[in-house]
Amino acid sequence: AWYSLTTTLFQAVQSDVFLSDCKSFFHDAASFIQTFIGWTIEVGQSVAQISTKIPNPFIAGMVYWILLILIVGICVAGTGILAILIEIKVIELYREKCWDVITLLMILTSAAVIIYFGEAIKKALSVNLLLLFVLLQGAYVGLRCYLESYLEKRNY
Repeated sequence: AWYSLTTTLFQAVQSDVFLSDCKSFFHDAASFIQTFIGWTIEVGQSVAQISTKIPNPFIAGMVYWILLILIVGICVAGTGILAILIEIKVIELYREKCWDVITLLMILTSAAVIIYFGEAIKKALSVNLLLLFVLLQGAYVGLRCYLESYLEKRNY
């Protein structure tokens, strides 16, 4: 398993297609986060405009910044907490239903196929290879959970 993992990782580092897709994946994720924070700040500024109705400029400024920080803080913290809770649930599901050698082999095999045949996959499908890997893992976990619950119902 260690040999397979290290060989696959070394091949991933040498694969230009896979590396460019990894960079693209994380760049897109960072762009989405920046866009989300920009939207949150715009909403916070819109809500904070209520402070313009206060005649005292000092108090209006304080109310503006308090509202802005409060709105942005609640939105960003709420989204972060939601993401952490989803991640915790996914990890629990993985440990509960998929924590075995079959899953390890599935991860290594799908990673190796995507890395070694990355150029051919990119020619056939216009999809990010790292996103394809994540989608494959999600499909695997979903199928595994479905089959496990199906077999439990049939008493196998």
